[in-house]
Amino acid sequence: MLHLDTLLLVHLCVTLLTTALVAASANYADSPPELRWWAAGNVCVSLGVVMSLVETLPPLLTSVAGYGVIAFGLALVLRGLRVYGASTLPWPAIAAITAVALLVPWYYTVLAPSRAARLVFSGFYFGALDLWCAAAIARHGGWRVNAIAVTGFVALGLALLLRGVHMLCGAGLSDPANALMMGVTALVIPLAQICIAFGLIVMVMWRYAERLRRLSTLDTLTGTLNRAGLELQGKRVGLRAQRGGRSLAVVMIDVDHFKSINDSHGHLVGDEVLRHLSALLRLELRPHDVLARFGGEEFVLVLDDLSLADALALAERLRARIASTEVALADVVVRFTASLGVAGSVRHGYDLIRLISAGDAALYQAKRDGRNRVGAG
Repeated sequence: MLHLDTLLLVHLCVTLLTTALVAASANYADSPPELRWWAAGNVCVSLGVVMSLVETLPPLLTSVAGYGVIAFGLALVLRGLRVYGASTLPWPAIAAITAVALLVPWYYTVLAPSRAARLVFSGFYFGALDLWCAAAIARHGGWRVNAIAVTGFVALGLALLLRGVHMLCGAGLSDPANALMMGVTALVIPLAQICIAFGLIVMVMWRYAERLRRLSTLDTLTGTLNRAGLELQGKRVGLRAQRGGRSLAVVMIDVDHFKSINDSHGHLVGDEVLRHLSALLRLELRPHDVLARFGGEEFVLVLDDLSLADALALAERLRARIASTEVALADVVVRFTASLGVAGSVRHGYDLIRLISAGDAALYQAKRDGRNRVGAG
């Protein structure tokens, strides 16, 4: 037979330890907001669990305030999960969740005292909140990352719902079957809490790893892909085009006389020119195209399903747009031009390096021909 008092003590210890773990993970300046919501929610849940388990406290604290604090904590955790999924849970909803957890136990404590009714309510209500948390994570996707936390919330929710159903079926508090059910529930709850705590931390670690991966492939000045990002994304676009039997084109873009701009106006103006150029290039991008800063003042476009003729027309539009705009920084106004080189897969195949080399050769031929023009490779 499971010893209920021992399991409740284990439940309390695990609650406090997992709360300390999540709170420690959130205790630094750059912690994500969702982790701070999870930490605050876990602290409240721990406080509510302690209040509800200490039998020497007045019933209004154990059965009413304790349930309200637990519900408030779960609502904060749910808010964090919604923030993780780029959404939120408004404060009126949090207040409503907490109010229900206060009013119903108050009714069954003051107006119609019934411990069994309070246990039925807590099982159904907190079980439903835990399943809501699981649904909030599952809706976000990414099962390889979120599976641990979803499993924990589902196990916790189902254990509480099962306890509520068992009590609703009329099991007495002194019934041996009820003692077994309460023992099993008290065993499942701490195990589920461990899954939840580690699952939440894994989710945050994955989010940070993804952020670092993106930063490692981005050019910090222009926000475009860097050489590493070009190699990764450009090869993917090339493979998709080759498998689909579509044309692939590369456009190389280089600012004319960029050194003169830096020498005449300073590097801050030169940086602004590069940012301005990258913004112009983005205007012509389709969702599946790739834009990268190839180095210095040179950029590259990788264009899926675009013939050489269409790529040349696009390059000419870009050349004209670049030549007709100006960059203003403080009291300095700069006009600049660019030379472009275009290469296509019909002549050079789908190898990205070969296409870039051909486009680069066409670009430098355009520069030799007088700059501010488009060359075909």
